[in-house]
Amino acid sequence: MLKELIEINYATVITLSCLLVFIFTNDYFTKRIRSLFLMACLMLFGLVGADTVEYWCAALDHLTPVRILMSAIGYSLRPMIIYVVIFLLGNLKEKKYHWLALPLVLNTMIAFSAFFTDIAYSYTADNEFVRGPIGYFAFVTSGFYEVVLLICTVKLYKSVRVSESVISGVVACSFVFASIMESVWKFEGVINVSGAVALTFYYLYLNTQQFKRDSLTNVLNRRCFKMDAEKHMEELTAALSVDLNDLKMWNDRYGHDKGDEAICTLVECMERVMKPNCFLYRVGGDEFVVLCFQQDYDAVARLKKDMEAEVAKTPFSCAIGMAYREENEEVGRLCSRADQAMYEEKRNMKASGKTSL
Repeated sequence: MLKELIEINYATVITLSCLLVFIFTNDYFTKRIRSLFLMACLMLFGLVGADTVEYWCAALDHLTPVRILMSAIGYSLRPMIIYVVIFLLGNLKEKKYHWLALPLVLNTMIAFSAFFTDIAYSYTADNEFVRGPIGYFAFVTSGFYEVVLLICTVKLYKSVRVSESVISGVVACSFVFASIMESVWKFEGVINVSGAVALTFYYLYLNTQQFKRDSLTNVLNRRCFKMDAEKHMEELTAALSVDLNDLKMWNDRYGHDKGDEAICTLVECMERVMKPNCFLYRVGGDEFVVLCFQQDYDAVARLKKDMEAEVAKTPFSCAIGMAYREENEEVGRLCSRADQAMYEEKRNMKASGKTSL
């Protein structure tokens, strides 16, 4: 039996151990992201422990309360792990989506009801497992969270975070297949190893993204802007130059935290209306560039108008300059024309008193 347990859990334990080392030695992520990774990691360790003890108890010729307890913990933890992954990959805020925890609470209550009822599952006197009328509720709960995870994948794709949406989709599918293998084909430890590999893979992905992202706003940085512009020059059709108005005044009057808030608010407004094949880069303190690939003139003009409308809903304001690429025009020239259009708009806004202060 020891050999079987090692075969089932070895990959999961080693992968989770390596992930824990990454979590405790890497301080690039926010406290929230690190906490979510740590929580999922510890839950997976707990699931491995519960499944191991339950597997050992199942080999006995008599029922023990420990087996009931380990089964209840295992059925409770499986959907919990997917729940935490949703907040990681979907970048959801716990306070806003607290209702998502309701199926978890109900599932946990049903799982632990095995101590006094057989509606979920029970055991015969000779230690045989018997599934009750709602014995598949844990798998239904996991399925619900897998659907939510797939919805988050679609939202990521629509918000132009294409590479992250692909990873989210792969993670969601891995959980779906693992759930099917455990519930239908009676595989052991598949969800455990799927969760461990998915978490580690996503952690490493986020870590590599740190070199491409701006630390304050999490949008693509100047280095990435230059690389993308050169690499995809043939598909480049337009550029938008965006500059926040009155950043120095916000900093001087209310402090740099308010200035950071203004920059982040501007980014949130632009990302809400960003179109596929259009990418936002922070190239300076309050300066941003949007590169549009394979977009016609009207689509880019609509994007500019949508961005202006979103920013107008906030206490802040910005100037946006648009330049549509001429035949064989270099990237530098294209962005220079967008800058000129932005500065012209900024002068007009100041002249008409349409700045944020």
